[in-house]
Formats: sequence, structure tokens, C-alpha cells
Amino acid sequence: MKVAVLEYLCGSGQFDESAMSSLIREGLAMLSGLANDFALCGHEVHTLLDHNSMHARSHFRSQVHVYPLDSTAGGASWLEQWNAMAKACDLAIVIAPELDDQLTRIVGQLRLSGATVLAPSVSFLRATSDKLTTAKLLSQANITHPPTQTLTEYRATDRSKRQDASSSLRSEMPLTLKRRDGAGCADMMIFADWERLERWLSIHPSLYLTGEDWLVQEWLPGRPASMAIIAGQEWRIVGAVEQNLQCDTANQDGWSSVSYLGGRGPLQGITDEILEQLARGVQQALPDKAVGWIGVDFLVPSDPAQLRDYVVVEINPRLTTSYLGYRKWYGPQLAGALLKTPDNPAFFSAMQKSPIEFSVCEFTKNHVET
Repeated sequence: MKVAVLEYLCGSGQFDESAMSSLIREGLAMLSGLANDFALCGHEVHTLLDHNSMHARSHFRSQVHVYPLDSTAGGASWLEQWNAMAKACDLAIVIAPELDDQLTRIVGQLRLSGATVLAPSVSFLRATSDKLTTAKLLSQANITHPPTQTLTEYRATDRSKRQDASSSLRSEMPLTLKRRDGAGCADMMIFADWERLERWLSIHPSLYLTGEDWLVQEWLPGRPASMAIIAGQEWRIVGAVEQNLQCDTANQDGWSSVSYLGGRGPLQGITDEILEQLARGVQQALPDKAVGWIGVDFLVPSDPAQLRDYVVVEINPRLTTSYLGYRKWYGPQLAGALLKTPDNPAFFSAMQKSPIEFSVCEFTKNHVET
């Protein structure tokens, strides 16, 4: 099969090393890892790199066709070049963040051009890229989710009601301030209580103008975990791992930042049946036509046997860095499984036996292992 693998940060002229060097390296690691795996599975692979990223050409196997993005004034735009490459291939896979509706817009444009894209439907992408919509859909399906409000709604709530445990956000709980269209832990902050959040907001008044674009959520207890799924007519669970999150010590402004460092698996104390029920509930709560790599971030309760106590935090409708961790279980066959579910129904569960541990740092070194 002829496959186009297209990554937004290093393949669309958006490269900004001074501002996003770690994200650029992360994008390159995902792009090269997936492209190399497809090549090892016998597929013909094509990709684009902008001129600032062409130094990473050596990270790709010789079987991967790497082309420079034409950034000249008379050349086609990056999206037009993506369209041309995607249409010339049997299938395209997009690696892009949800920020500013980028993922939904790119997938929609490629499909309009006539390309076949391995990605969820636009309705699924919109529902999961907008974290407020996700919260409402999960709530309607009776799936436990952190109480969530837009910053505007939070500011309009009477403070006395925050003392009531039945209210949307409780004052005694730690609170998270995050982007409504956030990707991963980008721009996420944790406050010990509403007073510290109020104090921080008082010295950052510009956020009031964009209050609908920010969410306030309760920071609930539980072990942070994630589950990877290859979605199609059925959702196949690739695996589940415990997330390694780092909360930096609160600074003088009273907030802590959150960083995703990696993960370890298999997730201990969780049965396959619980994971399957959790995945099925999420699938039924969201719009149909989910295709490709889906990530589910959730919290494992103190009693892992009680499904109702699991908290689903976010849905990632795209390939994430965790793909590089799951390769330690499956090798390049994981990329092959994205295109064709293995005939052996035990393929996924049989591989999830040996312990694995992975970190973002190991994937974002100057040299990407191929």
C-alpha cells in the first residue's frame, strides 16, 4: 500500500525551534517512528519535511520517500502540497494537534480534495477536540468525568455554592485551568483551591476576554492512566499503561504546571473486562465513525473493580507519543495493525505481558532510533 504520513509541526512550515523545540522533536519522533514502521511492514511510504526539519532526513529508513516542502513564494501552500501527496497515495495519516481546530480542519480539507484519510469523522474530531463537548457527552452517557465549566461560567458562579458538594465545582478541591481545545498537558495549570485560582486570575485579566476558550475542572484523585485503541468497526484495545505525570512545585503565583513524561505498563490491577467495558462506554458516548488511533486518558480508582468509579478525563482522536511506547510490545507490526486488524483476535492481548517503560525524553533526543 502507498501511504502518506504527514506531521503538522515539521511538515507544514510551522517550525519554530525557539518556541517549540521539544514539540518539534516529539513530532519528528512520531513521524519517523510511524513512517519507518510502515516501511518495515512492506508499504511504500511518503512524507514531507519543511526546510528547517530536513536535517532529520537521516532519521528515516531508506525505504521512506522524504520530500522537501516548497516554501518559495510561487509554490503551492503547504496544505495544497499535502493534498497532492495524499491524493497520490492510497491512504494518508495526519499527525496534528487539536489546537485551534487544526486537526479537524486538515482532515476535512484532505478529504474534500479526494484523499482517503485514516482518521475519525469530522463530527468525532470536533466532539473530542472541544473538551467541553467531550465533558457533556460523557456526562449524558453517565460516564464519570471531572466537573467542568468554562472560565466564564466559573466566574459567574456564586462563591457560596462552591461549598456545596453537589455543585459543579467544589471550592475545597484542587482545580485545573486548561485550554478548551488543549492538546496533552499544554498550558495546563493546577491550583490548590479556588482562592489561589482567583488570585492568579486577578493578575491575568486578559483571560477574562477569552473565558469561553478556557476550562476549569476539578483535579480528582486516582492513578493517571491511558488506553490506546485502534478504532474501526470494532474498537481494539492496544494496551493500557500508567502515565508518568510531573506536577512542578507551585510557584509564588500559587499554581503548578503539568508535564507528561511517559508511561509504564501493563497497567496493574485492571482486568481486560474492565478495560473493554470502559472503552465500549466511551465509544457509545461519542459520535460514530471513529477510525484509526484513539487515546483515552482516565483515572484508576482505589478499588479497580468498580467500573463506575473510573474517571474518563480526555479523548485524544489522533496518534500520540504513546505510540512509540507501545512499539516496545509490538514492534513495527503495530503500524500494520493500523491498516489491517490482525486475523488473530488474540494479537493484542498476547503481546501485553512483558513490562515496558518509556519516556518522552528517549524519543525526543537529537537522534531518533530507526
